Amino acid sequence: MLAKNAFNKPIGFGILLSLLIFLFNPASVAASEIDPTSAQEWFNAGIEQIERENYQQALLDFDNAILFWKRYVPMTDYANANALDPDFTAAYSNRCLVQIHLNNYLQAKQDCTQALQHQSDNHSAYLNRGLATYRLGDYQSAIADYNVAIQLEPNSVSAYYNRGLAYAAQDNYLEAIADYNRAFCAMSVPDNFQLATIYNDRGLAYFSLGDFELAIADFDRAIHFDTNNALAYYNRACACQRKGHYREAIHHFTLSLQRDPNRAEAYISRGLIRYQLGDRQTALADLRLGAECFCQQGQLVAYQQILKLIEQIKQTFTDFESIIV
Repeated sequence: MLAKNAFNKPIGFGILLSLLIFLFNPASVAASEIDPTSAQEWFNAGIEQIERENYQQALLDFDNAILFWKRYVPMTDYANANALDPDFTAAYSNRCLVQIHLNNYLQAKQDCTQALQHQSDNHSAYLNRGLATYRLGDYQSAIADYNVAIQLEPNSVSAYYNRGLAYAAQDNYLEAIADYNRAFCAMSVPDNFQLATIYNDRGLAYFSLGDFELAIADFDRAIHFDTNNALAYYNRACACQRKGHYREAIHHFTLSLQRDPNRAEAYISRGLIRYQLGDRQTALADLRLGAECFCQQGQLVAYQQILKLIEQIKQTFTDFESIIV
């Protein structure tokens, strides 16, 4: 018997929103004993490297900025360092952001905690620490940080959106949907990428609740705002598959693969549907492509599973032909 399809699950965008819209702009150097030719320049360089997505270098730059600030701020004034120069706190919060990009979530959490020790009302530090704790799997602590971020800035799109993701991770999909709706309401100037991202994740929440019609409607909205959104096409295909609309599912898996040819799950899901519909040769071709993607991505367990599935299908062909003969 063929194994059940374990690859037709919809996929979320993750929490990219706060990473994209909460960069600090360099502030002017306050009157203090901090050397402006060292600490401030390192800080500015770190900001520039984040914008270039050169995160390893940005990490080094913020390390140096913090080192210089610590060197020049008297120990008696260290707790009030942010009053001397706001960029002292910003350096910690931005280094947290860089650590998140580098998947160093524990260090990111520690950096944001340091930032909050110097400035307890720093909205972005709460937001980024929430993201770090989310990535560590501590969803309740993430929600607590987002709650404070919302208290500080009641119209924070990212705080509502990220809190929604944390609720979804706890399988609390109704609360997640409520927060995604709040994120929509908080948008003063709608951005197509943000709209597509939130619609996709709200669609995932509806999908998880078994409401495939509402899920498809949201995936369609995501595609409307981002026509190259491979994930939304993939997720829409998964919803169509659950509804038994197999031809439509194949169509949307194909559209997803046109935009992201390396999505192994789309090949596998499309191949399994084609097998169910009796299109065995194209099914095998899809499974082989999916296996190749898994291999190239280093997902060797999944690669071996698909190779085993291919052998099962081929054996089914052989058994069927021997019965006919």
